[in-house]
Amino acid sequence: MMIECPKCEKRNEVTKTNQNLELSCKCGEKLVVLPWLLYRRIITEQQHVKCPLCKRDYDLKKYRNDTEIACSCGNLLVVQRYANDIAEFDGRRKSDQVHKLLEIELQGLIDTSRLIHSSISDVNTLFPLIIQIASDVLNAEGSTIVLRDKEKGGLIFKYIINVKDNSNLASFRLAEGEGIAGECVKNKSAIIVNNVQSDSRFSDRADRQTCFTTRSILCMPLIIDNKCIGALEVINKKDDDIFNEHDLLLAEAIACQIAIAIHNVQLAEEALKKERLAAIGQAVTGVAHCVKNVLNGLEGGMFILKKAIKESEVKISEQGLLMLERHQGRLKDLVLDMLTYSKEREPEYMASNLNEITASVVELMQTKADEQKTLLKFHPMKDLEDMAIDPQGIYRCILNLVSNALDACEDENSAVDITVKPFNSHQVAVEIKDNGCGMDEAALQSIFKLFYSTKGSKGTGFGLAVTQKIVKEHGGKIEVRSKPGEGAAFFICLPRQRIKTA
Repeated sequence: MMIECPKCEKRNEVTKTNQNLELSCKCGEKLVVLPWLLYRRIITEQQHVKCPLCKRDYDLKKYRNDTEIACSCGNLLVVQRYANDIAEFDGRRKSDQVHKLLEIELQGLIDTSRLIHSSISDVNTLFPLIIQIASDVLNAEGSTIVLRDKEKGGLIFKYIINVKDNSNLASFRLAEGEGIAGECVKNKSAIIVNNVQSDSRFSDRADRQTCFTTRSILCMPLIIDNKCIGALEVINKKDDDIFNEHDLLLAEAIACQIAIAIHNVQLAEEALKKERLAAIGQAVTGVAHCVKNVLNGLEGGMFILKKAIKESEVKISEQGLLMLERHQGRLKDLVLDMLTYSKEREPEYMASNLNEITASVVELMQTKADEQKTLLKFHPMKDLEDMAIDPQGIYRCILNLVSNALDACEDENSAVDITVKPFNSHQVAVEIKDNGCGMDEAALQSIFKLFYSTKGSKGTGFGLAVTQKIVKEHGGKIEVRSKPGEGAAFFICLPRQRIKTA
């Protein structure tokens, strides 16, 4: 095995090892051979080649056939040149070449597996290497991975190699079901098209954007848990050849590995997110307890101040005092939300009337509704018996939803209806319905996530996450229905009988 000095280009012969190998070139440059070679690329070029990872240029005229070059980035480049005209070979030589090609294919599958289980954590490095293997193994001009966009819909080109002007394809989009890739993802089935110009499913928008000419396509879906998340697209079989069933099997094996790699990345991201949330939860608990003590002092001071104002003849702005009380209340609500979300808790059950709890929220929010000229209506449920619930927790849930509904109403003719009613034979629901701005599908998918808010700087992103947590702790559920411009309706559904959630 050879390692070439990047400084003086001298070739140094080294032996393979399972440990990092360090040696010094005669020019003084330190050379490192990595034991875990990330990607074994078979080189058939006659002149120059670039390492696919570090882009270092190698002059292949210096190397004999079957030479292994250990690149300092960790890639293993193997020089294997074949005659251009297969007709020159006799039967035995042809058999040898077929054997070599099968060896290349097998090595490509092994390299794909090694890459996925290697220490590469950067997907922008990992996936281009994998689809480079796909191009090499399938003897294609280029490859790309297209993935479903969960937020905006459609397909997005994420990783492209060996396609001219591929920078123009970065973030290129296909509509749902558009093109051969769209058809592949939609139906979760592999597609081979060896003459795209005669196929009505082919979309040439990418070709027009990059001035690339697509002749043939092999498209393989990427499946995780029976869900198609995208596709591996291999483009243009070299030497005017066509994709066949054998290529389909190879592509399926590589696509399975890519799907596993994407799934691993998703799991790692979820684990990291949970770790961050856990750390935030610990920090929030400490900060919230501290602020809570400060709030207790503020409440005591506010009580003494109001008492002194009543007993004296000193005039003070009532508006200023109301402003202090309102902001103190908002700070208190935030701290209580933080404390509620940051730790697991069992509801403090007691026999409570859901009508009375809801009525007290309506009474509290009536002033805010009057100020913004929003009609606030309450419809209690008739003959409602007491239920085993945590009254303070449910009060906070209803308060959060009514406050949000009022914030969503900006017009003078706006209205918020709060109704307590049967949901089914086992549950009672509190419905909070407004005719405000409403929400789109993207917002509906995220509104219960911590720190997500549609209010911009006015929202904390705690309210709905806390509301959902409290309702779930009661063994209930919270539902929402909304469309942009058509308002929103939230349903807090609580069991009539106490349910143990532990």
